[in-house]
Amino acid sequence: MNEPTTKRHIARLLSLKTGEKSVDELWNKLESIDWKDVIDIAQENRVITFLFFKIKQLGLEDRLKPETRRIMSLEYHRGVGRNVVIRHVLKDMIRSLNQCGIKAIILKGAINFCENIYENWNLRSMEDLDILIKEEDFPVARKCMQTAGLHYVGGRIPYDLSEDFEGRDIAIDMHYLPVPEKYISLFDMDSFWANTVEVEMDGIKTHIPCPTDQIYHKFVHDVIRHQELINFQIQDLCDFVMTSQYYKERIDWEEILYRVRKNDIESLFKLHCWRIKKNLGLELPEPINDLSDDNIQYYEKWYSQLSECPEWLESAGERLMAILIRGGKIFGHIKNSFNVLVKESVLDESREFLLSIYHVEGVRPLLPLIRIIHLFRILSLHILIIAYVTKQRLSTYKQT
Repeated sequence: MNEPTTKRHIARLLSLKTGEKSVDELWNKLESIDWKDVIDIAQENRVITFLFFKIKQLGLEDRLKPETRRIMSLEYHRGVGRNVVIRHVLKDMIRSLNQCGIKAIILKGAINFCENIYENWNLRSMEDLDILIKEEDFPVARKCMQTAGLHYVGGRIPYDLSEDFEGRDIAIDMHYLPVPEKYISLFDMDSFWANTVEVEMDGIKTHIPCPTDQIYHKFVHDVIRHQELINFQIQDLCDFVMTSQYYKERIDWEEILYRVRKNDIESLFKLHCWRIKKNLGLELPEPINDLSDDNIQYYEKWYSQLSECPEWLESAGERLMAILIRGGKIFGHIKNSFNVLVKESVLDESREFLLSIYHVEGVRPLLPLIRIIHLFRILSLHILIIAYVTKQRLSTYKQT
């Protein structure tokens, strides 16, 4: 199985409209793949519910084999049922917070419960709920969450930026920043709060980020925080497209371009736009549609080489891609390498994260040593990914 190709076929199917000529051609490509692999990849990318809905919408359901249809239908109804429960939990939370006069901002996927971004609020799968609360409201908000029937799990405010709750088999993260602290300079938080939009969910009033901030926040969260440059989530690409199609002219693309240029992350945004066009086969809004055209061959070359690297080298491949797409001559590459490998991955990394991945929580005197160990680990993996890419290019050269 070629996973990148299968992901691209699934993503392309999710972007199609009823009656498009390419439906049959794309379906034939999917039919040549083991449907167990298609289902597994759709589940890993959190789009199994949306995929079965799209198959039915395109009139393709009867073409599925009985067992495949049974499995997908079961997963679809399981996903819908889970969203029903999540929506009830969210309503209880917001109702409790409203009673105490606390303003909450719903983030990411749960916005779909208030806005029909995915046509139907049942279609967008979620692993958890994320809400944004002002830091000074946390003591009262914590009690509100418990009043709503949620169990307090933990959290290390202010260091990991959230406190965690759970209830009815749903995880809830209560944040006071929309991204980890090392990325917060990319946001104007006063503007983020001031520009929120009031919405209703079954008569319960709450807030969501303005359309422009929704796009920008998801980009920073998915591409920069999680560094998903190669091994992307199909759902994240769909989120971008569905949000832009839903809000249309309400999104200020010039403002988004201003922010990515001001914060020196335009190269990452260009790559993100290229991935969406490549995998979903769609045109983007006019201000950003041609943004990545000058770099297509460059992106294709490195993506094709790094997308096939072994799983244990994936994180190193993501870092290498982050270095390469920033461009520049030799001194530029040295600066980019330092920023990605040393500054972002080691020096700016939170102590809680570093202590947790090396399983030494609570032993803060070891932090300087842990940072040194982590740096050597990052550099070692970088050397190995360079060796892997070099070997791949030499192999390709010999074949030609």
